[in-house]
Amino acid sequence: MKKYTHAWLAMMAMKRIEKAKIPARQSDDAKALITWFKNYRDFVLSGAWYPDSVFKDMTPSHIVKYEPDTSAPEGATASFRVMPPTLQLYQYGLRSDMYGKPFLLNKRHNLCDRCESFTESLIDSFKILTMENEGSPIIPSNNHIAMRFFILSHYIADGHMPLHCDARSFYNDNEVHAFIEDVWDQQVRASYFIDDDNERFFYDPEGYPLKQPEMSELMQYVEEEVETREFVWSWGSGCGNTWDYMSGITQYSYLMSYRLVPADHVPSEISKNLYMESAAFREHFFEYSKVILGDAVESIAKVWLHAWVRYRDWFRGTELAYFKEQQKKADKDLKNANKTITNYPADKQKQAGKVEDARKAVASKQADYDKALAKGGATERKAEALAKAQEKLADARETLAQLEADYKEAESSLENLKALLLAAQIQVKRKEAEIKRYADSNSGI
Repeated sequence: MKKYTHAWLAMMAMKRIEKAKIPARQSDDAKALITWFKNYRDFVLSGAWYPDSVFKDMTPSHIVKYEPDTSAPEGATASFRVMPPTLQLYQYGLRSDMYGKPFLLNKRHNLCDRCESFTESLIDSFKILTMENEGSPIIPSNNHIAMRFFILSHYIADGHMPLHCDARSFYNDNEVHAFIEDVWDQQVRASYFIDDDNERFFYDPEGYPLKQPEMSELMQYVEEEVETREFVWSWGSGCGNTWDYMSGITQYSYLMSYRLVPADHVPSEISKNLYMESAAFREHFFEYSKVILGDAVESIAKVWLHAWVRYRDWFRGTELAYFKEQQKKADKDLKNANKTITNYPADKQKQAGKVEDARKAVASKQADYDKALAKGGATERKAEALAKAQEKLADARETLAQLEADYKEAESSLENLKALLLAAQIQVKRKEAEIKRYADSNSGI
């Protein structure tokens, strides 16, 4: 796909998350994601085009090549992933003559791996952003994370381009692959106001690409799908992560390729002009284009939102752990205060006895010293003994004063400590209820 097509698909995915009826458990997170996203929309064109303009990892990472297994025994079958029913690639694939037939997969190509790795890097970047102090030299910026969202959208979109998943070669002496992508890009550019000087879309009041008065039927169709298609949160049976989901997408994209360019078209012989004259183009090209682009928007939105929800689930868990620690500390402080208050009378009496014993010891040592001094005898040892007794008396009195101070502090802070414990308990219960409300096994991609 071309530059403006990629950027437009990413913007439509943002719009999809905002406009679709997201299931209740994910709706709050979806709103939060869009609020965050709209601050970084100006990066969409450069971000969504980075894989082609900078990474240039087209051969391994933008494709997954499937081909019919002609060596398979007659009657052999193959399993295809079960995808969400709202995906039109899936519905068209189920009706394909090639559905269920054995196929071979070129394992050197890693588009699905690329999607999985960027999904994980998004979540990890948010975690680092959360845990590191502001100003930390290792902290990722929100700009950096937004760029990764848009970069990820490129690979997801490429998985929906049928010729990216078809082992037949459409790159050599013919122009079919480039022609198809040019048609899509031209329709994007003709249907929206483009700020070419700044390489971005002009925006409507809601922050999405500003529509031209006359839009192509294809672009209008996708715009309507953004708002009206049912949003299915689950990945489909047998899909447990982004890799699985994109593996299924590319399987059905492969099947769609044989509709877009039927098997009786010889890749080495078909040209742009011949393709435009074919029944496949004249009768079905724009029908299939609606399927491809509509599903690309859906998949980008789905993967983005699942990644965001995973981060938000982690964040809620981190908050819960913090509040539980605060509750534990508040409970310990309250227990210590109550213990201080309860034990104070006995502790005070016991320590007062020690003070009295120490006072008597000082009096005795003082008398011994005075006698020795009156007789003119050696007083050095008597003076040392007296000093030690006086030191013990001072310590005993200090301990008694500290007991009284601790008692007064515990008594005065008791209500505050109760309030802190109650607040911590409320926070823990609130966060546990929030986690329970948002819990969904399908959020773990």
